[in-house]
Formats: sequence, C-alpha cells, structure tokens
Amino acid sequence: MAPGEAVGWAPPRPHGDGGSGGASLETGSFGEEPQRLASPVGGAAPGRAPASRGRRTPLLAVLGLAVLVGGASAAVALIGQSHPAPPVTPPAIAPLLPADAIGHLQMYTQTTGWAQRLSDGAILHTTAGVERWTVASPPSAKTPLVVAHLDPDQARALTVAAGAGAQATLQAWSTQDGGATWARQGTLSVQGFNGSIGPGVLDFVDAEHGWYSQIEAASGVAGSALYRTVDGGARWTEVAATSPGAPATPGVIPQGCAALTAAFVSASTGWMTGTCLSGTPPFYVTHDGGTTWTVTTLSPVPAGALEETSFSPIFVSGRDGTVLTENDSEAGITTSLFATSDGGLSWRLQSTTAGQASTEDFLDAQHGWLVTDEDGVGSAPDLYATSDGGSTWTHVNAFPYEGLSLDFLTPTEGWAADDLGQDESGPTYLVQTVDGGRDWTSVAPRISGASPSP
Repeated sequence: MAPGEAVGWAPPRPHGDGGSGGASLETGSFGEEPQRLASPVGGAAPGRAPASRGRRTPLLAVLGLAVLVGGASAAVALIGQSHPAPPVTPPAIAPLLPADAIGHLQMYTQTTGWAQRLSDGAILHTTAGVERWTVASPPSAKTPLVVAHLDPDQARALTVAAGAGAQATLQAWSTQDGGATWARQGTLSVQGFNGSIGPGVLDFVDAEHGWYSQIEAASGVAGSALYRTVDGGARWTEVAATSPGAPATPGVIPQGCAALTAAFVSASTGWMTGTCLSGTPPFYVTHDGGTTWTVTTLSPVPAGALEETSFSPIFVSGRDGTVLTENDSEAGITTSLFATSDGGLSWRLQSTTAGQASTEDFLDAQHGWLVTDEDGVGSAPDLYATSDGGSTWTHVNAFPYEGLSLDFLTPTEGWAADDLGQDESGPTYLVQTVDGGRDWTSVAPRISGASPSP
C-alpha cells in the first residue's frame, strides 16, 4: 500500500501470485535511488503520493486497452506472447505461523517501516528491518479498524470505540514517534455499520487533511460513505455518501457501483474508484476535498463489459501517477495501465494484457512492477517490470505467493507481504528480493510487545 493510505484489517488470508523462471530484468542503472514520499496520505517526506499500492480491494477485476501516443491510438501489449510463463515450481519456503504473519507492509528505508500483524490487526513498527517488529498500537485500544502511514514516524488510525446494529462510534488516534505514544483525537459516528471490524480506507495527504472511506453493507449490496477531517482527526464531517438502490444525485458519489473508496493527492484533489456492473471503469474526481465528484473517462476500453473495476491511483510525485483498470466481459478479463504526467488532468493508456492483475508497485514515473495471472483461473501469476512507465514490460520471474503485495524500496531491493482484506485461508509469506524480483527468499519476522485490547 502506498504510504498514507490503508485498507481495513482482516484476519490472515494469503493468496496471490505465482510463477518461476523467465526473461531477466535489466536492473542496471535506473538512476539515483528514489526517496519515499509521505504519500498522498503522508506528509512531505520524499516518496510516493496517494494511492493504494499492491493488491487493492477487490483487485480481482481490472483493466482496459489501447494507448494514445501523440494523438494517435495504438494498442500496446503489456506482455508479449514471446514470453510464456514457465511451469511453476515454488521454492521450498515454509509459510509463516499465524502469530508471526504480517501484512500492510510499508518500508521507508532498509530498517524503518510499518506493518500489521494478521492474527489481530496490531499495528507494528520497526527501526531494525523487516525481521524485528514492535507492537505499536494505540494504548488500551481495540483492534485498529484502519491505519494510515504518513512517514517513518507518523501514523493515523481509527478504532471501534462503541456501537452495534446500524450505528457505531470510531475513535481517531495519531502518533508522531513510531507508535511509542498515541494521542486521542476526535470520534466519528458512522451509519450502516454493524459494530464489528469492517472494510474501509483511511487516507491522509498531510498531518491535518484526511479521509475515511467506509463501505457499508445493506441487504447484500455495498454502498459508500466518505468522511473528511481538516484538523488531524479532531473533527470529522461526512462529505459524500451513497445508498444502494437510491437514485443518482449529480455531483455526489455515483450510484450503481460497489465498494467505492477515495484516494487523494492533495487537500482538494482526489479520485473515487471501485467496481461497476457495466459501462466504463468507475473513475471520479473531486477538486473540493470530496464534496462534489465528476466522472473522468479512461479510454479506450473494450466493448461488451459485464463488470468494470478501477483501483486507487498511485502518484509518485504531484504530477506523475498510474492507475489500473480491469474489464470483465464474456471474452475474458483484460487489465490496463493508464498514466498521467499532469497531476491527473489527463490520462493515457500505456498498455493492456489478457488476464487479471494481482499487485503492482511503482518507484517513480518510469520504473514499476506488476504481477498478473494471464488466464485468471488459478494458473501461476508472473512478475513483470517496466523502465518506461508501463509502455513495455519484461518478464522477470514467476511469483508463487498468494495474496502478497509488492513493496520495492530501490530498483533491486523489495519485499512482498500479505496485503490484508482478501481471503482468510491459505498460507502466508514474507519474502524479499535483492535482484529486482528474479529471486525471492523468506523472512521470518519476530514480533515483541503487547497486543491491542480485544
């Protein structure tokens, strides 16, 4: 996930991406080592901008097609047919025990970063690398509902303070010292919440401006509500909402789509993404902090879509960003990557491929990684890399780990860990690479400290 944005915690459930062998990734000079920015959620630290990285919820439906180059449209294959995925022989890496499994990994340096324990959602912090973690949850707080990392030391969190039935109260927290101490902020009353840990996204662009996207379940259909704070969580206001089945209201969150969540790049500008049963990928933009929304067209897209999904954009600077979309039609699933270099004013199609994407990560406007499953029916996914903003991709290797999201720190060094919020079954891994993803080795994290209150 990108710094500053996080999805809600869910119990252990790895699932993911597999593969082996293949064309090598050119890890020569990618330029100077990129610095991490306090994402669109973060503050002003060097690094990435707002965006949920890794497998987004529900990252099982995505992408479109064709590219606009100099005004001319051209369909660009994301992965050439000359690089078929070899048979998968997973390395002999034992999965982690539930008590040791971690997810929602965000490393800022080789030694400093954040994560969450999968067994109970405890917030974790490290200053000693991915093998040693300390529980850093708010004191006497229940399991965190959602967490947002601003930088190596600052984070925001929401916990369930009270509630049952159709209403609940959430408590906001903030830390400036890696979770060693937490300050209580304000409370947030939410409707259509059943009092238990539920899904959602917490996004901060700086220490003061943040949003909580709540996904509400009603009669088996998901609606959305968006809450905003401009004072670090002391006060929250509902700025937009949908009710499943209600008529559309111009300028407000669009109706007819499921699980819409927001990601911001500044205090005013952000995007709403999710899944719709037909039409184009849902991609709505706001320039007033989330009060009003207008549609942004990502085109061209395949015809005959049965379901369209868009995932939160990843910004690596105030101007450069990417977004994945997925198209599910009778002809199969296709995935597309769109890019912007003007802060989201316009988006161009970079590449498309058959199959679905399971996770992706970008260091800067040019260098990124993508895990795809070409047939989307249980075959082993493969890892690809790009050095030209996603116009062309090189097959790096197979990636036989289910449900893991990527977290690259440099062009050669990165990790893959559970991304939270998917299945609750299957093995869980924490793996790392030092050669751009060609080879992966297991990491066995050690966690110390008290757990959150039940």
